[in-house]
Amino acid sequence: MTDFGLSKEGLHDKFDRTGTFCGTPEYLAPEVLEGKGYTKAVDWWSFGTLVFEMLTGLPPFYSEDVQEMYSKIMTADLEFPSFMGAEARDLLSKLLERNDDLRLQDATVIKKHPFFKLIDWEALKQKKIQPPFIPEVTGDDDIKNIDEAFTGMDIETCLNDDENEEGNNVQGNDFEGFTYNPHAQKT
Repeated sequence: MTDFGLSKEGLHDKFDRTGTFCGTPEYLAPEVLEGKGYTKAVDWWSFGTLVFEMLTGLPPFYSEDVQEMYSKIMTADLEFPSFMGAEARDLLSKLLERNDDLRLQDATVIKKHPFFKLIDWEALKQKKIQPPFIPEVTGDDDIKNIDEAFTGMDIETCLNDDENEEGNNVQGNDFEGFTYNPHAQKT
């Protein structure tokens, strides 16, 4: 569905935990904000926020003020717009459960949820389902469907944003153990 850009290695068991504070603020699970360590359940929270955003246009606890958004993620009631159907509300309520032990996080159960009743998962896996929207492109390098806010960025500025005056990564070794670490020694 999407790639959030980070992948932590070594979390094999459902009880394996990590404590790295990282991620896009809108998609952070409450347990990440609590700083007590978390499991792969955070990915199902992020999935829930993404589905909510796809259905409504904004993540469920969105605020331009990041601290206010964090507070909402921790304590605000989950509110649904009137146009959202019962099946979507049920799925999102289970994915956006603050108690990670109670959060829906079994892919088999999720795929069987009534919200997904029209999806033939096997046909989807075999790429036999026609996408509902196919963007018009003139070739592999056609970027007309990508927002100019991204295509207009200066690449050098983007590459240097995470570095301090000495050229060292400000986040240091926060991403050690992740599958992508631009500062890791290549073997």
